[in-house]
Amino acid sequence: MTVLSLDKLSVALRSGGKSVTALNQISFDILAGETLAVVGESGCGKSMTALAIMGLLPADSARVTQGAIHFDGQDLARLGEKQYRQLRGRRIAMIFQDAMSALNPVKTLGDQLMEVLQVHAGLRRRDARERAIALLEKVKIPDAARRMNDYPHQLSGGMSQRVMIAMAIACEPDLLIADEPTTALDVTIQAQILQLLRDIQRETGMALLLITHDLGVVAAMAQRVAVMYAGRIVEQASVLSLFDRPAHPYTQGLLRSTPTSGQPGERLYAIPGRVPPLTALPSGCAFRNRCPLAREACSEAVPAMTAQRPGHHAACLLVTAQHDKEENHEHAS
Repeated sequence: MTVLSLDKLSVALRSGGKSVTALNQISFDILAGETLAVVGESGCGKSMTALAIMGLLPADSARVTQGAIHFDGQDLARLGEKQYRQLRGRRIAMIFQDAMSALNPVKTLGDQLMEVLQVHAGLRRRDARERAIALLEKVKIPDAARRMNDYPHQLSGGMSQRVMIAMAIACEPDLLIADEPTTALDVTIQAQILQLLRDIQRETGMALLLITHDLGVVAAMAQRVAVMYAGRIVEQASVLSLFDRPAHPYTQGLLRSTPTSGQPGERLYAIPGRVPPLTALPSGCAFRNRCPLAREACSEAVPAMTAQRPGHHAACLLVTAQHDKEENHEHAS
């Protein structure tokens, strides 16, 4: 069953008196029990996509200009704030990137968890307290009843992230968005947090939208992956297909940039240049100024997403041309 479906979603930002397209026709689906990873460099639009789904775009500077966000028969892009509040935190929840800053520093962990349960689940204070303790135990926080009285500054980064996960799953949402859930955590704690998310997903059947720049996390967690660059999705495939035969030159560069041997002094590949600012995107393919395969044709048109093989799509003129050539060869033979 499809839990969430984005259909050509576009978001514009106001910058310096001008309107800039921050998300450009983003489309993907997430099924119940599935993990879809969205990857790409900083500034590509990953977190903006999450905020659009959550209805948390800054009203004074961002707006949905096109497309739809389908969830349970509703288009979230057309909902008012009052309607959104009935879904947010209850059926759609989010783990924010920086747990330490996302928690309220002047409220105890217990008060923050109980507030979620009282507002979204309608529990009385006593029942909310019991449920909050159970949630802290579920995310493997030791001595949970005592920890209810702690403040965020008394927690480590890993513990803070566990509390954020407890708050996010408090109402057993259908969709959980995890925005860089292991950033700034050491490798051991990262593995524990990822295993925790897997366990919760297996128990509840929730869909998970995982936003990350870490392809190792993608390999460990996701079934499918969408690669973003400069506000667009440039490749989308199953994780196995993408890692085995990446089609887009940008995806190939990302994979080459990932450590493999782990040997000291290993020289990593770096994609040349930087992601261009949204106010100064090159004509045609936005990646062409950094692409080792770029040709003149790449400056003439924005490439459309094209099927490379079943379930695997990429937006690259050269990849599409090669695919057509191979198909013509097969028909001729």
